[in-house]
Amino acid sequence: LLDWCEPRKASLSLPSLRADNFSMELMKKVQKVRKSGLTFAPEAGSQRLRDVINKNVAEEDILSSCAAAFRGGWSSVKLYFMLGLPTETDEDVLQIADLAYKVLNVWRQESPNKARGVKITVSTSCFVPKPMTPFQWCRQDSMEEFERKQGLLRAALKSKSISYNWHSPDVSFIEAVLARGDRRLGAVLEQVFKASGGLKAWDEYFDFPAWLKAFEDCGIDPDFYALRERSSDEVLPWDSISAGVDKDFLFGEYKTALTERTSPDCSEACLGCGANCLIKDGICEVRKRGSN
Repeated sequence: LLDWCEPRKASLSLPSLRADNFSMELMKKVQKVRKSGLTFAPEAGSQRLRDVINKNVAEEDILSSCAAAFRGGWSSVKLYFMLGLPTETDEDVLQIADLAYKVLNVWRQESPNKARGVKITVSTSCFVPKPMTPFQWCRQDSMEEFERKQGLLRAALKSKSISYNWHSPDVSFIEAVLARGDRRLGAVLEQVFKASGGLKAWDEYFDFPAWLKAFEDCGIDPDFYALRERSSDEVLPWDSISAGVDKDFLFGEYKTALTERTSPDCSEACLGCGANCLIKDGICEVRKRGSN
């Protein structure tokens, strides 16, 4: 892509980068046409919560990657986080702000051109528990809980060099209902589609009242899907769909997460999740053949 873009004066922007695998060599190639902003995804402000979600990225990785970027001439960095992760506390939320200020201090120490100033953007989305993941049994935070946490973070981010963007809790609520729903939601989808002229998620088109009316008309309580903790023995609507990963394995990972212990990456050691039966020449199959 870089070979194609450079002679055409087209810039290449990369998605969020892993802070523990940041390549300055690659970024120097990307910036040949124009420096685009960099996005790092710590996901959580505290190491405790990053361990819960098995992020396996330390604060030192995040700060050293930002330092390398600032030394390389970057003056715009975006930090992406999720609010409402399982076991999250207000202290975890406030540590998002703490990390943003630490990045700002790194810029002050490392940037060779402080006259340009720096732009650090903190962006948060609202956590949506997804099927076929270790957190499929979790409840989502209520919209009121998300709004309170967003306000807490807004109040903690006072620097003019740090801006804060956040995702709408009402959109995330509908995402959770649809992600964890069953066939009964078909009638809701049909009604919203007809009432709103389609299913639109852009903020300027998203019609939350239409969703609430459709739930009421269809006799469905959306909180039942989004805000309810699931028991380990509950039959889930998606249990009939096989993604290869064993449900017992996922629940084991869920229990591990609650103890704040991390699991190794499958490129380091096969954990026996079961996905290898669906992936031709996947890492698990390769390791199995190599051990024969």
